[in-house]
Order: sequence, then C-alpha cells, then structure tokens
Amino acid sequence: MFGRCLLSASGFLQKLLTYDFCPWANRWVYWVKQPLAFLGLAMAAAIACAIWLNPFSLVGVVGVLLVLALGYVWPYLSMWGVSGDLEFGQTRTSEGEPVDVTLTVTNRWPWPVWGLVVSMPPSLESEATTVASGDGHLRASLALVRGASRSQFSWKWTPEVRGDYPQDPLKIESAFPFGFRSASRPLAVSNRLLVWPRILPLASLLDASEVHPTSEVFTDRRAGDQGDLLGTRLFRQGDSLRRVHWAQTARHGRMIAIERQASIQSRVEIDLPTDQSIHTSSGNPVNSSLNWAVRIAASLSVAYLDANSAVSCRAGGQLLTVEHGTTGRRKLLDALARLKPTDDSSHVGHACHRGGFHLAVVTDKSVQGSHLHHEVAGRMIVIRTCGEHRCDDHHAHDDACRQAIWLDLKPDLGTQFQRAWKKVCHAG
Repeated sequence: MFGRCLLSASGFLQKLLTYDFCPWANRWVYWVKQPLAFLGLAMAAAIACAIWLNPFSLVGVVGVLLVLALGYVWPYLSMWGVSGDLEFGQTRTSEGEPVDVTLTVTNRWPWPVWGLVVSMPPSLESEATTVASGDGHLRASLALVRGASRSQFSWKWTPEVRGDYPQDPLKIESAFPFGFRSASRPLAVSNRLLVWPRILPLASLLDASEVHPTSEVFTDRRAGDQGDLLGTRLFRQGDSLRRVHWAQTARHGRMIAIERQASIQSRVEIDLPTDQSIHTSSGNPVNSSLNWAVRIAASLSVAYLDANSAVSCRAGGQLLTVEHGTTGRRKLLDALARLKPTDDSSHVGHACHRGGFHLAVVTDKSVQGSHLHHEVAGRMIVIRTCGEHRCDDHHAHDDACRQAIWLDLKPDLGTQFQRAWKKVCHAG
C-alpha cells in the first residue's frame, strides 16, 4: 500500500515538474537551453563587471572567447587529418542473414581524435556502439582513434530489408570537445552490398493440372499430373486429393494415389504491381506491403524454378524472363532487391501467356474499384492493408477474388502465406 502511494506521488511530482505552465513564452526562453546562450550571457556579465567594477573581469571575457574558438575550430582541425573506409564482407546476402562490416579509420595527426561519429542509415549500425540522437536516427560512435594510426572496427550487421546498401551517403563527423559545431568528411565505401528478399520455403506447389505445359511433350522419367497414367502408389502426406484413385482406395481399404507423366517444362508468369498508390507502409519498412509482396513473388519464382518451370516475373513495368540455373536465379533476385515503388497505374490483368499459369501478388487496393481486370487467369495472393477497418471489396463475388489467398499485413505474414499456400496445394 505504501509503495503504491509512493509511486502515485512520484508520478504526480514528475507531471508537476514537467508541465508547461507558460507555453506562450517558449519562443522567448527556448534559446536559453543552448550552450552558446549561457556563454554569451557570461561574456556580457564579465564585460559589465570589467566596465563598472573591476577591469580584471576581462579575464572571464578572454576565457569565454577561448572556449568559443576551441569549440568551433577544433572539430574542423581534427577532421582534416581523418579519413574512413567501410567494407562489407560479401557483396550479396539475404534479409535476416548476418554480414561482416569492417570500418577502417585513418588518423594522420600525431595526436588522438576523440568523439568520432559515423552517420549511417538507421539499420546499418552496430548494436554495441550506437546511441540515439534527437532526430530519430542512430549513429555509430567511436570513442578514440589514436594519433598517426590506422584503426579497424568490425561488427556483425543483420539487414532486415532488401535493397542496395548503403542507400544514403555515409560520412564521419566530430563535434568534440563542446558540440558547438560538427565537422564531417565523406566515408568511402569499398564495395556495395545487395540484400535479396527473404525466401519463404514452400513444401509444395499448386497442383500441376493447373499448370498448362508449353508443348504437348511429356516424359515418363518423372512423375507428374499431366500425361498418361504411369501407375499407382500409396498416398503420401501432402499429396493432393485429386491424385487419389478412389476405386483402388475402396478395394484395398487404404488411400491409393495415381502417378502420371510430367511435362518436360511448364510456364509460370508472376505479376508484381509496384504502384505506390496500391501499397502501404506500417511505419516499419520490414512490414511494408511492397516488401512482403516482393518476398512472396521471389519465393514463388524460386520454387517453380526448382521445379524446372519457365518463370517470368512482371515487376515495376518490366518483364523479367528467368533463366535456369544459378545465374538466372541471381539475376532475378538482384532485380527484385533493387525494385522501387513506381507511379505505374497498370496493376493486374495484362495479357499473360495463354500457355502458362498466372500468379498475381497484389493488395486489397488492387482489387477495389477499377484496378482489377477480369482477364486474370490463375490465382491471386492478396495482401490486406486495411488493418482493423472494414475493406470495401467491390469484387467479392468475382471468381478471382473467391479463389484468392488473403493475407493480413502483420509481422507473421510469411507464416500466413506458407500455411495458406500449403492448404491450397493440398486441397487441390
């Protein structure tokens, strides 16, 4: 009871001490919070004392002038002899995978340099050497660089968002000793880092009966669902119900699945609209609808590439035809990593290849109003961006919307997609 009363009293006292009783006077008194204001007042007081009381008060004026000169000149003098170089341990990685970052600082002055700050993008900083600044950014701080030396600082960095890093110019700066003025030098970058979108593992793909072969050519060396009957086997966990041979199942009393020939190659086309008017950001770029759409499109592309399908991805107004092998996969992920929002008003429903299967990764804003075309063949993965608000879906009775996979824009969207995709594949 006493502790609760003490806590309430401390909360009331804190509010009392921090309450702004005269907000109208802020513009007149806020300047007093600056160090230069106190130094100016001290110098004015010393001059007044030297005029009317004692001339020795001019010593205070000289002291204030020395402090001002040191605070303004020393940062520039220090930075003239300092240079830096940032190097990534590799040129490509994926979201969520750690990367080695090495910062080399060269001090050509014979004396040490204190208080160096490396200004970086908020996500490109060491957790052990960062401090929060007033403008909401984080800065990596170096306490000391010895004179006439070349110092190296290394740390692990885990990128959370795809992109080409560093996305902003880097610089090394110092405001030592008093913080009156900050001097900076550009920070060189030895190599850039390309962060690929995170690939969501997919245990299975949509039933092959929906993936039309590019040519009526089948092979009996691989089991599939498109050609002649090859035989039967026991039903395995994950098989589609379309593969069940019901007559044999009734005869043997256990689930029996059929196997058919597989096409030599299938074609899959993935549509990824990038118009910024249909995408939204939750304040955290990791959970923006565009980044999640890119992750889903990349996961589908890689999964169908591994299944020996001819994959093409239409993103940002460009059609990316993916080659088979490591080179084609790398080119696709490079392009998706560099993908930016556009002002392209064309969304879904372009004339897709009639011999292929069409997948579209869109948002709920794409299927509202006039954005949705009725020529969409295949399935849509729709990211619901409306949150807790009610979505006005003008196409709720369209076949494309009824068969779509709807996902909520939340941090667990990847798990939602894997679960929903597995359910669709297994249901056939």
